[in-house]
Amino acid sequence: MGFGRGFGQGFGQGFGQGYGRGRGYGYGRGIGAGRGEFSGFSCVKFIFFGFNVIFWLLGCAILGIGIWLQVSKSSYTSLSPSLSFISPTVLCIIAGILILVVGFFGCCGAIMENKCLLMTYFVLVIIIFVMEIVVGILAFIYRSDIEEVVGKELLKGIKERYPKQESNKDHDNLKTGWKFIQENLKCCGVYNYSDWYYIDAGKEIKQVPLECCISNSTDCNTKEEPILWHKKGCLSELLEQIRRNLYIIGIIVICIGVIQILGLVASMALFCCLRQDKYYDD
Repeated sequence: MGFGRGFGQGFGQGFGQGYGRGRGYGYGRGIGAGRGEFSGFSCVKFIFFGFNVIFWLLGCAILGIGIWLQVSKSSYTSLSPSLSFISPTVLCIIAGILILVVGFFGCCGAIMENKCLLMTYFVLVIIIFVMEIVVGILAFIYRSDIEEVVGKELLKGIKERYPKQESNKDHDNLKTGWKFIQENLKCCGVYNYSDWYYIDAGKEIKQVPLECCISNSTDCNTKEEPILWHKKGCLSELLEQIRRNLYIIGIIVICIGVIQILGLVASMALFCCLRQDKYYDD
């Protein structure tokens, strides 16, 4: 009697554990939903995968915009002769490539459940996050020096590279860029209208581009009457626009930081689950 009960209990318990373990493993791993103990991992996994797909597509879009601007020779790429390597075009291309690479590691790491790819994603996001903080701090500390360097470069572009024959170069990048800035910001020159005096495009002439005129007169830019021109320089107006929209910039920066932190947490959570085999029992 005792032997039969012991054998029956042992056989039943062993068979039940084996059957339950095999069924739980196959159902949870194959379908991805499983019972309650698998749902949390699957939810994080597919949300993380979907987020990185969107992230990857965003990188494609930014890279495409950067390449298009470079091919079409955007007017903003020529405003500063020596700082063309940090033009909006170059920044778009670099940002697009980074987002593409990071999104690729995130997508593949999540869907393939690969610990190496997840850790690579984690390290890349950490490096980018730290670089953003460092660049932000340095930009704040040396903001006056940056403003001075940018002003000198913009002034150099006006003095040395502005087209000499406007009638033959209506689509010149430098001229188009300054025309857009001065028309929209209601400003003239880098610091003031005198920046346009005696430039290479018009030696010994005190005149400004037509868009510097306050009124719509066709010849006010050649009358040497500063009262008819915008007094403020475009650099100060641009900085003022940035100050007015600091809250928007702050919201964007905070959103980017939160997204990066959530990505770090999700990738590390997936990595730890896979490493400890907490959800899959081989």
